[in-house]
Amino acid sequence: MRLYDLRLLQRGVVQCYEGHVNSHTHMQISVDPSERFVMSGGEDCKLKLWSIKSGELLFEDKFSDSVISIVCYKTYGHSFKAEEENQYKHDSSQGAWLGSLEGLFYMCWL
Repeated sequence: MRLYDLRLLQRGVVQCYEGHVNSHTHMQISVDPSERFVMSGGEDCKLKLWSIKSGELLFEDKFSDSVISIVCYKTYGHSFKAEEENQYKHDSSQGAWLGSLEGLFYMCWL
């Protein structure tokens, strides 16, 4: 995968994310809410997580026998009570829901 800045296309590629496997499958590429990570499934049925700034592959795992095609990061809405919301604001973990034909998975990392 390659990251481009649409304002400076003549500059070329800003960052490369090596190891992504996809030739024709429609799948979501997702950036976490803190804009530190980019994540995607691939046709090799592996989930990969890269540093958005350095392009370094941080995590790779095959836990599904089908392509992870959907990524949805956890967020905390306004429906929580104030004390519950404050409890989760101090949670340093990151997490995402991942969907494939095989099912729905939740992944959490620090």
